[in-house]
This record gives sequence, structure tokens and C-alpha cells, in this order.
Amino acid sequence: MNPNKFKSDIKKFRILLIILTIIHLAFILLFIGSFALIVNYGILDIAVIWLWIFSTVAGAVILWIFRTIFTFIVMRYEGKHMLITPKKNFDNILMILFTGIIGLWLWIPNKKEVDQIIKKAVPSSEVEKSPNVNPQ
Repeated sequence: MNPNKFKSDIKKFRILLIILTIIHLAFILLFIGSFALIVNYGILDIAVIWLWIFSTVAGAVILWIFRTIFTFIVMRYEGKHMLITPKKNFDNILMILFTGIIGLWLWIPNKKEVDQIIKKAVPSSEVEKSPNVNPQ
């Protein structure tokens, strides 16, 4: 395991997760805002209501597909590079599937956990030899 590449990958996952979270929040705000408009203006036209339902469902499906792809990428990375037991990997998959975006935030390791993973995976002599590793 290359410590620098591992840290870089976790940063990339964190950036992608921030983008995914912002998209989720924007979808929720649009959903609530459009529902409030329909209720406040008393829109009873069935075509408009069906269009709103269809667009909401389509948006939710698209977000679910993006989240599923991201989850699959994260789980494959975890299985290959993070050296965890298959049971722990399965538990993480279940957590992410049932908790969604919150589970992804719970999964992503913080800086302290990243350093612990590197210490477990790479002997200390290799970490000292590796350039650009900042011990803190």
C-alpha cells in the first residue's frame, strides 16, 4: 500500500461525497419548494401534478443510481486496499445500503483513522522511506 496514494484516494472520495451530498440537498430543497408551490397556489390540474410526481420519481431514481455507483466503487476500494475482514466489509455494505448518504459519511475515515490504517498496513520502516509522508 502506498500511503500517499491512499491518502489521495480518501481525499478524492471525500470530495465526491461532498458533491453527492450537495446534489441530495438540492434535490430535497427542490422537492419541498415545488410541493409548497403546488399547495400554496392550489394547483389542481392533474397534468401538472403528474408531471411533478414523474419528475420527482425520476430525480430520486437518478440520485439513487449515482449513490449506488459511488457505494459500489467505495466498497470495491475498501475490499482491495483497506485490509479489513470480510465480515467488517459486509457490515459496512449493510450500513451504507440502509443509511444511504449518512452511511457513506460514517464510512469515510477521518485523518486519524487514515493514519491508523496506514500504520497497520505498512511497516514503519516503509513509511519512513516513503517520500512526501508527513508524520503528525
